[in-house]
Formats: sequence, C-alpha cells, structure tokens
Amino acid sequence: MNKQLELVKDFHKKFNVPILETPRAEIGDRAQLRFNLIKEEVDEYIKGVEDNDPENIAKELCDILYCVYGTILEHGLQDVIDEIFEEVHKSQMSKTYSSQKMIKGDEYKEANISKFFKN
Repeated sequence: MNKQLELVKDFHKKFNVPILETPRAEIGDRAQLRFNLIKEEVDEYIKGVEDNDPENIAKELCDILYCVYGTILEHGLQDVIDEIFEEVHKSQMSKTYSSQKMIKGDEYKEANISKFFKN
C-alpha cells in the first residue's frame, strides 16, 4: 500500500470511517457520499484554475486524491489497487494518437481487471 493511502487509512481509523478488508462493490449510501466528496473537490479545483491560483490548484488536487484514496479504502481495494493501476496503465499505453485524441487502435489491449478478483 502506498504512503498516501496509508495516511488516509490513519484518517479513517481516527474518525471511524469504514475500511473494508476485502473488495466489495456495494457500500450503500456511502457511494453517493464518496461521489459528492470527489465532485466537490473537483469543482474547487476548477475554481482554482478559473482564479489562476496555483496554490489552490495544488491543494485541491491533493483533496481529490484524499477522497479517491478514501473511496479505495471503503471499497476494500487497498491491497490490489497498485496492481490494478499498473494494468490500466498498460491498457492506456496501448492506445494510439489520431486526429488530436487518444483512440483504441489496432494495438489496443483492454485492461484485465478480473484477474485481481479471482479467488
């Protein structure tokens, strides 16, 4: 588990925020809460961009990460998220550039996420 995820885990423990030990999709109404937290931070990031405020941009990017790491913990993905990220990265790197955008060309390989959830 990376350092930032460990720090957010400490926060969750201090304030009794759920930390699942195994991956689970269903987290009840907490999913909407997690979405709202992330959205709020993204909106504040946009305000930093509009205000031309690099300090606020940096802070809000950290707040976005903080919320995402918390969501990882609430879904119990902390033990596999680094490997999943690498798998998604490989998939992203297999894309090609065309017409000023990234596309899924002939060399594209879909990320194989299911392999991380087999018992």
